Amino acid sequence: MADDKKKRLGGHPVATGVLVALALFACAVAYTRYVADPWTRNGQIASDIVMIAPEIAGVVLEVPVADNQRVREGDPLFVIDPVDYELMVASARVALDQARQRVASLEAAVEAAEASVSEADAGITTAEAAIESARAQVLSAEGSVASAQAAVQAAEASVAKAAAGLDEATSDRDRAGRLAADGAGSVARAESMTAAAEQAKATLDGANASERQARAEADRAAASLASAQAGLSSAAAGLTEAQARRASAEAKLVQALADLGEPGDANTEIRAAQVALAQAERDLVRTRILAPSDGYVTNLQVDPGDYASPGVPLLAFVDETSFRVQGYFRETQLRRIAPGDRAIITLMSNRGTPIEGVVDSIGWAINPPDIATTQGTSGLVPQVQPSFDWIRLAQRVPVRIRIESVPDGVRLVSGTTASITIEPSSR
Repeated sequence: MADDKKKRLGGHPVATGVLVALALFACAVAYTRYVADPWTRNGQIASDIVMIAPEIAGVVLEVPVADNQRVREGDPLFVIDPVDYELMVASARVALDQARQRVASLEAAVEAAEASVSEADAGITTAEAAIESARAQVLSAEGSVASAQAAVQAAEASVAKAAAGLDEATSDRDRAGRLAADGAGSVARAESMTAAAEQAKATLDGANASERQARAEADRAAASLASAQAGLSSAAAGLTEAQARRASAEAKLVQALADLGEPGDANTEIRAAQVALAQAERDLVRTRILAPSDGYVTNLQVDPGDYASPGVPLLAFVDETSFRVQGYFRETQLRRIAPGDRAIITLMSNRGTPIEGVVDSIGWAINPPDIATTQGTSGLVPQVQPSFDWIRLAQRVPVRIRIESVPDGVRLVSGTTASITIEPSSR
């Protein structure tokens, strides 16, 4: 009995030593893990929360979703009455058709003005040709007048010569007749002189007739010259008129081109109508507000019959593809954290089910409280608050963690609390 009691008394120090050693080892492991593996209980589930607001105004016609419902990308969240916007689209299409008709009319006016200019150019060419022809006729008529005047002069000379010859022949006939009557001359000579006088008279008559004909030709040549000169004046007037028509047609063409601007769909009026139509069609599309991605509807505050105003949020949308963890680590731990490190996330709502993640990035700036402020008109001089080194706390720096996988049964709720342990990859 005494031996057993002694053994029991002797065994206590050994067991106690073992337990103390195990406790010290556990503390050492925990301390080492605490120092080597940065961790924090100051973590939070975060996600992109989109405030869904309409871009147009109108009465809400349909709300096909319920609060906290999961939806797929492109599913309708609510629908604004599209009737007014359908009418706007129809009106914009009519305006576009009218613009195209007006542009087509202006293009036709330009074509007509161009045709008038071409016709005026042809008229100028014809008038210039008529002037050249009239000038040629005037030159020809002037030549004819000169020739006729020369012929008249020649005829006058012939008449004068024939008259002189008749006078001489008449004098010879009379003298020969007197001599024959006195017996001083022969009857045959007297008869010959008489015949010569008659021949001279016939010659004078012919010369007079030629003179009259030459004068008639000269009158006709003068008349032709006057007609040719009148034709030249008329052709010159025609050229002036054709040039005036050309100037008028060109002015109308310039005005038509100015009225038209760019032809076809490049015309500003058509482009403005196309923009108005595109805007109306876009507003019509905006009557259906769709889910921007896969996610959840939350804080639904719209019912059929409500009036929606542009920019006023009617529900919040949680993007399920954007869930992540924001861990706030002490600045003294940052040297042990690097992008790519493995992270173990424990949610307060699911302590027994850890979530695996990877460090995505580390924040570059924070707003430290009660450190320094600035005052004065310039705002450049810092006023540092007093602090005590032995009680000063390390600041928290945000670390963004990407969630690799979510175990079954774990529900991620943006804003809930998480604990995070980082396993540095360099260890």
